[in-house]
Amino acid sequence: MNRILSFLFLFFVPLFSNVQKSLEETPRYKIAACVMATGPYSASAQSLVESGRRFFCRPYDVTYFIFTDGENVASAQDVVRVEQAHLGWPYDTLKRFHIYDSHKALFESYDYIFSIDANMVFVAEVGDEILSDLVATQHPAFLKKRGAYENKKISAAYVGPQEGHYYFTGRFYGGTKEEFLQLLKSIKKNVDVDLAKNFIAHWHDESYLNRYFIDHPPTRVLNPSYCYPEDWHLEFPKKMICSCQDHQRE
Repeated sequence: MNRILSFLFLFFVPLFSNVQKSLEETPRYKIAACVMATGPYSASAQSLVESGRRFFCRPYDVTYFIFTDGENVASAQDVVRVEQAHLGWPYDTLKRFHIYDSHKALFESYDYIFSIDANMVFVAEVGDEILSDLVATQHPAFLKKRGAYENKKISAAYVGPQEGHYYFTGRFYGGTKEEFLQLLKSIKKNVDVDLAKNFIAHWHDESYLNRYFIDHPPTRVLNPSYCYPEDWHLEFPKKMICSCQDHQRE
């Protein structure tokens, strides 16, 4: 019996030790999901959070920062509600860079930060494949044609006819904390330059975002699986569905 116990001890102790070592070496990333949910969009945020708990980076610590003027998101350990006035169209999206940047102290302890539109819903696993320095998502409407870049030279978002390859959506993007905060700082500056001229790029936040991604190419380009319009039929599996309901002018 003693010989059997000795054998089991010699066999299992190293095994458990290796398992423990493997678990200790697995990174435990902290991920911040920033969601602008003011006005009519406040009603969508809870569905986003609930679906994210099922599918979004589940091995890691995810916190949802909901910038809202509504009361539709239930308080929870993984939800931080940030009071934010409804600015109206198009400033709720255009000014998100300013708003997130003004609250950057909230993100100090996080490894990755993502901006997610409030009317998005996770429908399949989204995990390590999105974790990269700078992450952008292809716009589903511009896969086989040139994107709707800002074409007026007066704008800081201007994209020349020889520039641009992918056209990216503003619904889902992010990266490491350092890269995301740099993105906010740079785009905020460009928006302010245009506002000082009493000018706003045609597609608002998305126009400035695409200018930024031309100047700072993403290290990870996601296909439209991560921004799949709910009523469309694309050649990609659905991972994140976006509602086609338009509240932008409300």
